[in-house]
Amino acid sequence: MKLSAIVIAKNAASKIKDCLESLKFADEIIVVDSGSTDKTKELAEKIGARVFEVENIGYSHGRNLGAQKSKGEWLLYIDADERVTPELKKSISVIARSPESVEGRRGNLDSKTGLPRSATELAMTFQSYKIYRKNIILGKWLRHGGWWPDPVHRLIKKSALEEWRGELHEYPVVGGKVGLIKEPLVHHSKDSVSQMVQNSRLFAPIEAELKLKAGHPPVKIYHFILAMWRAFWQRGIVKAGWLDGWVGVFEVMYQMWHQALVYSILWEKQRKAK
Repeated sequence: MKLSAIVIAKNAASKIKDCLESLKFADEIIVVDSGSTDKTKELAEKIGARVFEVENIGYSHGRNLGAQKSKGEWLLYIDADERVTPELKKSISVIARSPESVEGRRGNLDSKTGLPRSATELAMTFQSYKIYRKNIILGKWLRHGGWWPDPVHRLIKKSALEEWRGELHEYPVVGGKVGLIKEPLVHHSKDSVSQMVQNSRLFAPIEAELKLKAGHPPVKIYHFILAMWRAFWQRGIVKAGWLDGWVGVFEVMYQMWHQALVYSILWEKQRKAK
């Protein structure tokens, strides 16, 4: 069976090469470029990817387009700032290269559990997989604060995929059983403070717009306080973000600031809507 790797990218020239190099084991690489103004397209094509240029249509639409253009029976979704490790490559290859069915292999089933003995056959009991993800922030792998093991739903049998949904935190609608791959993706999430600020400039307006569409009540000062407190309590205390040292503490502070920014933009939108 064939494997199609699908990458959503925009202005990712500084990261796309390493990403695509880690995907060369796939039968094809598809890059959905959402309006890059840098060398993302040229670099991707040089490595051998098929590039489809579209307007900024959002992650869900981009992932759906990638599935439509793909030729493989299995789809591997990767972001431009993620890398597939050699260990993860092996696990994915076992699944994607497996025969389409395990029928007729009854002799290889465990007599006690009834499960296939081989990794290949066991893989075929699932129609999609979540993959653990190592989040690297400011050069450090964060193991606390809700950042690990951070399973993401990324390896999907094309015939089982209905579609991707969601404007911000997109998710796949998939039929069948979901498995888990513990060899992690490596996610270079935020390499610098300036990138963290840039991420918030990109995503905070989207979050605010979603809250506005959902009919959020007029923003009051306590909304700011509660949102920042929740970020501190959940990331810093409940999920022990402080155990990751100064980077972990800084990340918690950043999450608090991000929430304040979201509610500031929401407050502004509500004022303009009056």
